[in-house]
This record gives sequence, structure tokens and C-alpha cells, in this order.
Amino acid sequence: MPIEVGGSSERPQVTTSATEVTVPEEDADPRAGVATRETRVPLRSRPAVRALGAFLAYSLLSIAIWGRPVIAHLGSHYVTPGGPDPSFFRWALGWAPWAAAHGHNLLFSDRVFAPQGVDLTWVTISPGTGLVMAPITWAFGTLVSLNVLTLLAPPLAAWAAFLVCMRLTRSFWPSFIGGFLFGFCTYITGQMNHPNLALVFPIPLAVYLVIRRIEGSLGARAFVTLLALTLLGLFSISTEVFASAALFGAIAWCITIILAREDRRRVVRTLGLFGLAYAIVAGCVLIPYLLPALRTAPTASIHTPDHAYDDVLRFVLPRDPTVIGGAALRSLVSRFTAASLGGGAYLGIALIVLLVAFAITERRRRGTWGLLAFILVSALLTMGPALHVAGHRVSGLPTSLIWKLPLIKNAIPDRFPVHTDLAVAVVAALWLARARGPFAWSRWALAGVGAVMLIPSISTPPWHAQDRTPAFFEDRTYASVLQPDENVLIIPTMNGEEMAWQATADFSFRMPEGYVGVIPAVNRGSRLDRGLSANTGQVPTTEELASWLNAKGVTAVVVDDLARPRFEAVLGSVGLGPVYEGDGVSVWRMRAAQVGSG
Repeated sequence: MPIEVGGSSERPQVTTSATEVTVPEEDADPRAGVATRETRVPLRSRPAVRALGAFLAYSLLSIAIWGRPVIAHLGSHYVTPGGPDPSFFRWALGWAPWAAAHGHNLLFSDRVFAPQGVDLTWVTISPGTGLVMAPITWAFGTLVSLNVLTLLAPPLAAWAAFLVCMRLTRSFWPSFIGGFLFGFCTYITGQMNHPNLALVFPIPLAVYLVIRRIEGSLGARAFVTLLALTLLGLFSISTEVFASAALFGAIAWCITIILAREDRRRVVRTLGLFGLAYAIVAGCVLIPYLLPALRTAPTASIHTPDHAYDDVLRFVLPRDPTVIGGAALRSLVSRFTAASLGGGAYLGIALIVLLVAFAITERRRRGTWGLLAFILVSALLTMGPALHVAGHRVSGLPTSLIWKLPLIKNAIPDRFPVHTDLAVAVVAALWLARARGPFAWSRWALAGVGAVMLIPSISTPPWHAQDRTPAFFEDRTYASVLQPDENVLIIPTMNGEEMAWQATADFSFRMPEGYVGVIPAVNRGSRLDRGLSANTGQVPTTEELASWLNAKGVTAVVVDDLARPRFEAVLGSVGLGPVYEGDGVSVWRMRAAQVGSG
């Protein structure tokens, strides 16, 4: 996001007087006049207290929207609708601390796709998130850890955007609205099932640090250190978001330098330090991640740009139900945007009107056109390599060239709106902070309507799904039935559930299958490598299953009771029989090894 240089931001100034220290407006109560060593800033006016208050308010809003029905049941219900992706992220949250504690490579796992294991460099395991959440995971389990992350994603993003807006406006309530517009934007609320994509708070934090450095309130050493840590954090959460942030950061820097004029030297110096921080990050991740990733990089794109683009009408019509007009708009969308799988670009009519009004009323400011230019470019990139209207391809776009860049070629356009949303949030905060005269209320009314139009409509079901982990894994019965490190085929009712069950069992056994998103080419020997489940409709032949079990060295099969009727016959046909039945599962071994039942 381009920085508004020379605007309302002001640098701290220290006078030569022994008694007087002038501070920025955000650091002092405006009613108190000049701050002196004898003057105490009221607690409620201190920046840290204001930021904490904003974060707590955002957190309460997050709980009210998503967590209220399950806040007392975070260990038995998902905040989200559940499904295979949350099961995988539970596995990922458990994997990082388990691997670190047991001396395993975080980027290679022998627990899935056994016996060969799987390279995780192209899998969204978010190792940084797993390590940070390790205390909660160890104490309460992966489901609680995932639910906490899910509920924290919007308030963390809102808080970080609040810091940016506060630094630019020096006004609490405009900044609070700006923070809300980013933290609760459609991109983030639409990715609640994917913490690696929803935890984007490092992006506005990086912008905040850049603003602090340009205005002179943050030293060079502190800036480089804090920015490098922020970028490392983002990289450890999502390499895809990190790559897209680098692209949009470059765009923002170009716009900022063009508009800087007399401040250009200061901006360029900050850019040099910014590059140094990136160099530090590259050095930290080059050997452990980038080199292995390049060796195992897919020869073709994992995702094509048209996998989930945003139709131009998506900016005004939401994909998912919203509190205001959700049902009516959803029925309208279903008629003409079926070809567009995206949904993160939605802003709503009110915010689009706000952008137009901002362009008109603030047209004499250089920063206005920098922000609007950034919003336009990011919106174009969100639509992918071609312009689609009402689900129909109209023409190609000049931005199609960027899809040839490394890492970016695997990015999904629908995940770019996070950058648009941050710029829109800043625009709203600036516009509200500059509201004057008898019609100032109209700006607040428009921003308020825009904020409400973003709030998703959450219903149970499908949200707040109940966890289906069998007692066999939760009460540690598996420890007396399965051997340590045994290669065990898990057949759940829903695909992907085996990942959460293995994490619940503290990775005590290996599995020949795995749900890790796009399966690496080396692990695609058979269709059975994706695993078996009752909901996939895939029942292998006797010959196929026997050959695969033998090749993988599988010695036990655990079948969910609800999946058993579908697979019982084929398991028996390959010579397997139940040796344990209870706690929601049955355990099958070759009949010659049968030892009894539980």
C-alpha cells in the first residue's frame, strides 16, 4: 500500500528546553495542550492502551459473529463448518511442535505417505503458527488451537490495520472503523477455514513499520530488525501470501516514490533498509526452505490463474450470505456469476461510493491518487489474466504477464484482495478523519453502512460442526491396540479426517495415505494414496487393495464405524479380519495375526 508522505503524519520533536517535550497528537490528550515532564498523559489516551482497547473490541466482535455458539465448547466443535481442510490444519498445528520436540525435520514427514514419507516444502503447514500455538496445542489439543487461531484472525488483522490508520490519522474512531473494514473484510471472513490465508496481520504491520521509519520515529536498526521478524512471521504462515505481498509491496513502493517529490530521498533510504530486511529473510530461509523447495518444485503450475478469479461484478455482489441483503443478493449472484469461483473481492455498494467520494473531496492531495492507483491495480490483478463480466470472458488484461513469475504463477487471484482491502480501509479512515462541517455525519453513515454490509451471515449448521474424532484416539485406546510407528490405514467417514485423528494420537503411528492438498508427484503412485473414506464413493477391487497394502507395508486398518458397511466386504476379501471393535472404530489385521477382540 503506498504511503502518504508528507501528509498528516508528524514526527516526534524534542526541543532544547529542559522542561518541554513535544509529542505527536496520538501520544497525548489533545485537551491537555503541550505535554511536559510534569504532565501525565491520561491512561486512556496512551497509544498502547488505545491499541489494546481496539484489539479487545475486535476480539469481542469476532466472538459475537463466529464463536458465540461454541465458545464454551472449543474442544468438541469447530468454529467453522469443518471439513477436510480444518482436519489438515489440525494435523499441521500438531506436526510442527511434535517434529521439533522429536528432532524431526519440520519440512519432511514420515507420518503420512509411509513408508517413503512426504516433502512438505510445497504443503501449507504454516510451521511458525504451529510453533507459536504449541503451548495451547499441548495443553488442550489441536482443535482448541485451531479454533483460537480462527477467532483471532480477524481481530489481529483489524488491530494491525488500526495501527496503520492511527499513525496516519491520529484519530481513534476513524482508525477503529478502518481497522474493522480490513479485519472483517470479505477476503478474511471467506478464508476462516484456512488459517494460513486468514492470518494476514503481518502485512499491515509491515506497512506500519514503514510509516514509522519514513516519518522518522523509528531508528534504522530497529526498523530492519522488526521488519525482518514481521516478514519471517508472514513467510512461516504462508509462502503464497508472502510472495503476493512482495509483488504488491513493489507496486506500492513504485507509486510512493513517484509521488514523494521532495521526500523522495527519505523514501528511497527507507526502501534500501526495506531491501536489507528482505535480504535477511532470504538468508534465513534460503538453505532450510528455498533450496529444497526449488529442487522439488512442480514443473507445471499447481493452480492456474483461472482457478478462482473474481468477476468484475463480484466487487458489488457477495459470494457468501451477508447480514444485509444476503439472501436477495445471493439469489442474484447465482444467476450470472456461476463461472467465477472467487469471492474475496466483494466491497459492497457503500464502500465503492465511499471511494468515489474520497476521490472527489480529496482530489487535491497527492496521496489520494496514490491510494486509488494502488486499489485499481490490485483490483485488476484480483480479476486474473482476463476480464470476466457476469461469468463471461470479455477480454484479456495486461496484468496477465505477472502469472509467469516464480511462486506468483501458483497464486490464486482471489487471494489478492487482501491488499485492496487494506488500502480501502486506509482510505475510509483518512476520509472520516477529515470530516468537517454540518454534513460530516454523512461520511460516518456511509462508512457504517459499508462496514455492516461486510458482516457475514453465520448459521448453524453448516457452521460450528461437531468434531467426529472417535474415542479410540481421544482416550488413548490406540496405544494398547496399535504398535508404535506401525503403518496403519485409516478409513474415516469423511475424507481428511484421518489427519486430525493422527494428530490426536500424537503421531504415534504412520499412515500410507494423506490429505495435504496437492499431492507431490512422487507420492502419486496409486489413486489409493489419497486414502479411502465413506464419502468419496471409491471402493477398490480386491486385487488393487491387496497389492497396495502389500507395497506400502500396511499391517493394520482402522475403520470408522460409519464407514465399515461400505468397506467391510473388500477388507475381508483380502484376508483382513477385525481384532478390535469399540470406541467408534474397528481395527483389522490379517487373520493369521488375529489376537482377539476388545
